[in-house]
Amino acid sequence: MAEKVVSVSKLTNSLKSLLEVNFSNIRVEGEISNFKEHSSGHRYFTLKDNAAQISCTMWKSRPLRFLPNDGMKVVLTGNVTIYPPRGNYQIDVSSIEPAGQGDLYMAYEALKQKLEGLGYFAAQNKKMLPKLPMHIGIATSATGAALQDMLSTISRRFAGASVYFRPTLVQGEGSAEDVVRAIGELELTPAEVIIIGRGGGSIEDLWAFNMEIVADAIFNARVPIISAVGHETDFTIADFVADFRAATPTAAAELVTPYLLRELDENLSESMFYLDKLMKSAISRKKEELGSTFGKRVNKLIGDTIKQHSQTLDVAEMIARKKLEQTLAMKHVNLEHQIKLLHSFHPLDPLRRGFALLKSEGVIIKAGTKLEGLKEMEVIRENDSALVKIEKVYQGAGYQAAAGR
Repeated sequence: MAEKVVSVSKLTNSLKSLLEVNFSNIRVEGEISNFKEHSSGHRYFTLKDNAAQISCTMWKSRPLRFLPNDGMKVVLTGNVTIYPPRGNYQIDVSSIEPAGQGDLYMAYEALKQKLEGLGYFAAQNKKMLPKLPMHIGIATSATGAALQDMLSTISRRFAGASVYFRPTLVQGEGSAEDVVRAIGELELTPAEVIIIGRGGGSIEDLWAFNMEIVADAIFNARVPIISAVGHETDFTIADFVADFRAATPTAAAELVTPYLLRELDENLSESMFYLDKLMKSAISRKKEELGSTFGKRVNKLIGDTIKQHSQTLDVAEMIARKKLEQTLAMKHVNLEHQIKLLHSFHPLDPLRRGFALLKSEGVIIKAGTKLEGLKEMEVIRENDSALVKIEKVYQGAGYQAAAGR
């Protein structure tokens, strides 16, 4: 008797049900890696230890009492399930709590509370960013990737801006003092806005930006300051005190270089908010209609389907956004090429290369016009002109004779 053949979908859904029944409401301890909070509000990350790792999803409807960072040890509660489109098993997280708090974290929280009480984080003390800064100051390491990311972004988006770079220690002994000096020195330049930052790292690596002297320098600065320290999920005291916090150094460079992509991003966010509102309203109505008839089992099936499609939508949006950025960049390069080409067709362009324009009685002497009968002509170059009297015209001594010489 032949064995029964099942489809991939049926097998995956059977395994999904098996996992959800046997591994529900479990508690798992591990280290967070690659934590990302999507624009939809859902959170995606990996939980790992020395020997294994597992993908995790925490929906935006689940409350989060703190912002997890990469490398943080946590204990999470949730259900093991499968994301069918990719066949990946993952934990549907219902709650997260820190596994423990170290001395640095406690010091961080103590300073945060102190400065908040002094008004360092208050919105009314924040300076407005200039809309179109022509002079931009940067304080970061001369050898880190953050500098190159910012310079290339500024050059690509707004090549007319002048950058004032002050190489700065951003890690280790004396780094906090050097950040303070860098802010002071950049304020002596024409910089209209200053970016301070560095790439990601552990809490120890970023500690210079958690020092009170750096917070004081930022708060008392005359020029607006953007803090761009670490990755999107890294938060330092400097981020809270600064006039604006950028998720990454590249994002900081984008903030000070207005570009069409920002407008597209705002429109996309508004559209997503509107669609999300419509979807929630439709779901609420359907839940009311179906709740009394089909019970908890149908509601769970609908919830699982919505979560699956929501995750698929997040993935599709990431891909679409990347393609849009690539297309805009190609259009920008092509536009610059066309502008250069148009300049080369300008009728006065030959004068810049050393040629001259001939006129007689205010009329341009064209290539086929004979010189006989002309008494004088005007020779016009890029920076000067001369009136020339014609005493004799030589036939056959034109382009060919000049080329022979």
